[in-house]
Amino acid sequence: MKKLKKFFYGFLAVMFAVSMVAVTMVYAGAVKAPTKPLTFQNKKGPVTFEHSIHTKAGVKCEKCHHMWKDKTKAPKGCKECHKAKKTGDVPRLYSMAHKSDHSCKGCHKAFKKAGKKAGPTKCSGCHKK
Repeated sequence: MKKLKKFFYGFLAVMFAVSMVAVTMVYAGAVKAPTKPLTFQNKKGPVTFEHSIHTKAGVKCEKCHHMWKDKTKAPKGCKECHKAKKTGDVPRLYSMAHKSDHSCKGCHKAFKKAGKKAGPTKCSGCHKK
């Protein structure tokens, strides 16, 4: 009986060590959001986007990076898919930021409607001159 007990505890210790290594590997390979603000130049004034504000508000990366499949690689930026002009069924950059419920402005409106702290919904709130 003592041998079985010793084997069981040894087995548990090995399994715990293996699981800790696995967890460490997953978190070590996790993609992290940029720490510096991103600035998008625009004719109505530059728009500065801070990932940290959005992650602190509980917005998941996939909310904006909706086509992101391989989580070991950084997701594409907005302009890599959303161009100045519509291509196929991909909305143009302006529509992506302003027109749908899933747009920047749409998400800000939804937060406001839910009584949560929300981002700007007026032009001058994002476009700084």
